[in-house]
Amino acid sequence: MKRDPRLRGLSSEHHQALVLARRLEHHETWSEADGRALATRFADELEPHFRVEEELLLPALRAVGQSELVARTDQDHAAIRGLVLDAASGDGDAARRLGPLLTLHVRWEERELFPACEAHLESAVLDEVARRTPPR
Repeated sequence: MKRDPRLRGLSSEHHQALVLARRLEHHETWSEADGRALATRFADELEPHFRVEEELLLPALRAVGQSELVARTDQDHAAIRGLVLDAASGDGDAARRLGPLLTLHVRWEERELFPACEAHLESAVLDEVARRTPPR
């Protein structure tokens, strides 16, 4: 799928999220150290990604009438954050549930959210996204 170059940074971050999701789905045991590692990785990788979407893309989408996409993204982000918090405190079941949810969320953003951004958002918004998320 051809992606607007200004969204490629976010898309490349999705690849890392899918790698994490796969690991979580197949994780046999869960320890406190695993929880700490997940919390650190979330804070370093996923939370900044979420903030770019929440601070730039979602307000712009809301302004052009795409409130259903905004609501879905907000719900997914809240659910992911909740599972990360539970998994970080030692809940292995939460970690295993996080994997499939993260996969579904990434796929949905690539298939629904980003195409809507490309179709509806002004260049200035996408330019700022590119500035904050350079491709890796």
